[in-house]
Amino acid sequence: MSFDNRVSEQQPTLEQLDGWCEQALSSASAEIRSEAERRLRYFFPTFSETLAEVSESHGFSSGQARVMAVFHSIKGPAESAKLMTWFLHQSSQVFSITYVVKRLRTLVLNHLNVMDDEQKTDLRVSLFAAIQDKFAELPGFLIDDMTRTLALVVMFTWFDLPESKGVIDRILEMGSTSDSHEILGLQMMRSFVEEFNKELPPKYISKQRRVVVAFRDKQLKSIFEHGLRAMRRAIGGGLDKRAMLSQALLVQRDCLGFDFIGLAPDEASDEAVAIQIPSAWKDLIQVEGFLDAYFEGYAHCGPPLSSQFVEVLVLVASIRRSFYTEAVRIGFVKRMAAGIAEILAGGVGLDDVDNYHHVCRLLARFRCIHTLVEIEDAPVYRALLVAAAAFTATGLGLWEWSANSVAPLLTFWAKVAAAHDGRDSSAEACGDVIAATLPRVVAQHVRAMVQATARVAGGDSLGDSPLENTDALLENMALAGSIARAAYAASAAAVLGLARAMAAEYHALLNGAGGAEAVAACEAQLAWPVYAVAQCIGARQPYRAQPDDDRADADMFAAALELDHVARQRLQRGVGGAASEALELAVLHLLHSFRATYIGEQGHKAAAVYARLAELVGLRDAGHVLALVVDRLLFNLRTWPPPSPVVHRTLQLLHDLSVGYVSVRQVARLDAAAALLAAHADFGFLGAVDAFKPRALFYAGLARILFSAPDAAPPAFAAFVRPWARLIDGLALMPDAQLAADHVRPGLVRLLRDLRGFLSAVSSKGHYALFFAWISAAQRMRLVHRCVAMAADGCVQIAALKFMAEFVFNRTQRLSFDVASPNGVLIFREASRAVCAFGGRVLEERGAAVRDVYKDRYKGVAVCFTILTRLIAGKYVAIGVMPLYGDPALERAYAVAVELLKQIPVPDVIAYPKLGRATTALLEVLLARPNIDLVPLDAAAYEHVMRVCVEAFDHAETAVSSSACGVIDTVLTAAIEGEEESEIAKLVRARAADVTTYLLRAMLNIVLFEDRPNDWSFSRPLFCLILLDTQFALQYTSQIVQYQPPERREELITALKDLLSSTEFVLTTTNRDRFTQALTQYRREVAAKNLILMVPTSQTLGAPVDIMASAGAIAADESEAAMAD
Repeated sequence: MSFDNRVSEQQPTLEQLDGWCEQALSSASAEIRSEAERRLRYFFPTFSETLAEVSESHGFSSGQARVMAVFHSIKGPAESAKLMTWFLHQSSQVFSITYVVKRLRTLVLNHLNVMDDEQKTDLRVSLFAAIQDKFAELPGFLIDDMTRTLALVVMFTWFDLPESKGVIDRILEMGSTSDSHEILGLQMMRSFVEEFNKELPPKYISKQRRVVVAFRDKQLKSIFEHGLRAMRRAIGGGLDKRAMLSQALLVQRDCLGFDFIGLAPDEASDEAVAIQIPSAWKDLIQVEGFLDAYFEGYAHCGPPLSSQFVEVLVLVASIRRSFYTEAVRIGFVKRMAAGIAEILAGGVGLDDVDNYHHVCRLLARFRCIHTLVEIEDAPVYRALLVAAAAFTATGLGLWEWSANSVAPLLTFWAKVAAAHDGRDSSAEACGDVIAATLPRVVAQHVRAMVQATARVAGGDSLGDSPLENTDALLENMALAGSIARAAYAASAAAVLGLARAMAAEYHALLNGAGGAEAVAACEAQLAWPVYAVAQCIGARQPYRAQPDDDRADADMFAAALELDHVARQRLQRGVGGAASEALELAVLHLLHSFRATYIGEQGHKAAAVYARLAELVGLRDAGHVLALVVDRLLFNLRTWPPPSPVVHRTLQLLHDLSVGYVSVRQVARLDAAAALLAAHADFGFLGAVDAFKPRALFYAGLARILFSAPDAAPPAFAAFVRPWARLIDGLALMPDAQLAADHVRPGLVRLLRDLRGFLSAVSSKGHYALFFAWISAAQRMRLVHRCVAMAADGCVQIAALKFMAEFVFNRTQRLSFDVASPNGVLIFREASRAVCAFGGRVLEERGAAVRDVYKDRYKGVAVCFTILTRLIAGKYVAIGVMPLYGDPALERAYAVAVELLKQIPVPDVIAYPKLGRATTALLEVLLARPNIDLVPLDAAAYEHVMRVCVEAFDHAETAVSSSACGVIDTVLTAAIEGEEESEIAKLVRARAADVTTYLLRAMLNIVLFEDRPNDWSFSRPLFCLILLDTQFALQYTSQIVQYQPPERREELITALKDLLSSTEFVLTTTNRDRFTQALTQYRREVAAKNLILMVPTSQTLGAPVDIMASAGAIAADESEAAMAD
């Protein structure tokens, strides 16, 4: 092996190291950063750099890997760690310590186990001393980083060095020195808890879990107890103690937030996650007055400490109910409820936004974890509900001040509502309060949002409108809907009353000739009652709904429709300016909710709702409602200008209607649907939207509606495509110059995207046959080929190629032709012609400069590769017989594909992910057997394909690297199993000395040095490579072992010997499977023993190793020892 020794062997000065660290982290120049990194890597190696960083290939002719150069005094991880800790003690620069701590952490994570006990102890002691020496002069985040690295050392030596556990005891004792040391100790405790609670990479998880369990059982309680004592000492200690108090509260917060059961839940995903605190903590928490300190601290300490007190209370309230005995739980719940009620009733500290938000969280979390059945008959329960009701009434109006606090407030009442029987409130404790409060909460939330919207519209609020955050809007309104359903008669009446009151104001405004701004503001506010109606209907539960509830739904739905009717009348009269986008989106959501609840697959028959709707608005059944929905879709698509969200939501609703098995058939029977299909080309938004997705949503939905009645498909299809036929026939008559005119090209792109969108929804053989017959008639495909050849506009070319990719796609086996049918060959010819036209032009211009290589070249090449992939993988073309009939389409397509592959620089496969995905997918089918014999693969193409596959190993998508492995496996298998005179066998044999060793080295580097999720994929080609060159595989692995520390060599040799001798290297399925199993076992053993290989360096070369011989010697020694025993 060779190594690069471009860095001076002289010991660098402290100033030089500081300068390089600053350059590496802050320089604006990439070259300066790279050079500084190289120098620092020389003096501070982590031995964890990937071989890709240090082993630049010498070409196919070299079987050697480069060796990373390191400072002459560094013989292994111990020396590197020693130099890093020396630098930590000497330097005071933030950049320097930041950089070195990061590298030291990487070294500890991967290679601590190769150090002996004395070196591990020295590292731990040195780190601890550096923290104590530097804590007064460094920022807190650096102390945290250094402590986390120390915690990692302690974690990995927990069972090996008993004194490692004593580090935590030393930290606990630091407070006896001074207040500043107490603060440092608390800060270090936090870092330890956070590090032990952090999930490490999977290869460390087994060992980490055992240590974490021991830490949880032996040390975490002591840390929490120390935080409690520090908090109690610091409360009332004045300004001098505030820093200590803050750190003590943060320690408690982290201890309570510890992952006690090993699931590592995402807090943001579920507010109701109960903390599974150990029963051994009962003596700390189940004590008299435990909660008093937190409530008193909150009351007497100002922000930000007060919010930290509430954060801890939120976690305390989240402790599992089974942690307490029944008697203790009653006392705990009473004290918590009393404390919360006191804060809410008195408004204690609620003028601070953080306090306010965390109190809202406390209220929600307390009710999520505790059902409060223990105190239903106690006065404190009523006091809590009354205080919460008053607090909610105020809090819901503070949306601009703390928008994220609305959801916790609504969550509290949603949990209360879930346990409330709205039809018999008298039988429930405090049922009267709940029954009276729930409707008020719903109405107050809607009113608060209306008022917030009005303030934003009037310029009285600096915040954004609550209507702009659709996700939060729907989430909160869904909670309001759940609350409303628990007391539905009153809640529906409240919502209905609000809607009618606002409708009256709207009428008055219109009758008074209000200005456009006033009308727009009023209609934006009207969106809220419409959303409320939608969510109330959407929250319906069929098994609980009563006819009275359905009639209430009908009343609200009719009122919302009346509002919408008035707004549409205003537009027809031309009064008050443009339509309101917010109101239209709300109406679309209302229609969606009603359809999902009462119509279609998820709908549930409810006669009461339609009987009432028939009385109010004449909607007698689901068909009439669907007609209303489709009419609304038609109206929006005709009137709303793109790219309005209304158009997108309308198209999404059309898509939802078309994908349902029942709903699409109901829609297809409507007159409005027939009008939609007949006038599909006349909608104004199609002339302004060029993007594929909205056009595809539209035409895919229409295709599903069109083909929902199979018997009527042929005549309906003929009528549907007639506008396209006229357009294509007209364009076909234009000369090329006119077709390429600026005013014509956008229309071409839209047409091609519409055809592609329509075809994407065609899923049956018969329907595809209709489209195929139509597009093949009158030489309409000729227009597609002319578009592919239109070099002046890449957008037209890409649109044409993507249409072709959809055209040849055997989606749901829709291209299953009869045996005697020539359609498969015809399709192949059309696709081959398009690929050759585009690929030929790319090859002609290969040396020309382009403005954007991806848009102007690679994007089209990737689509061409996709076309060929789908043609071959579709298996509807008898490819093998085409050369027998002298058909040149196959030969031309394959020749162009190979030439295009050769023109792609290997690094670009990774640089452009879509290109890499398309390339490996094509190679996987192109070089599959028996197709590989038809591919014109010469030596240069073979070499390039193998390089591309190796480059694809590092693609961001695992599937791409797996495809690359499949390509290599297929090629090598074909060469091994094929006849000696076959072209592929000749290629592999001729380049065995360079290409095969290159592939084998790359594969072994990945298997030995990296942890990949797709080991199975790598095992298949690796088996073939070892079969082809077993001697080089043994030589290279022995060479790698030679550079490993002596402490690892014996175990590593044994593991590699077991892998390489696991099976006979003869190409059979059984041998392959055995090797794959052996590789899995090797991975498991390496992970269990933490045998992470070090990258070869210039200072770590050991004595020569022969793996098979060494393993045999080790086995013999073990056998002799066993016999001696």
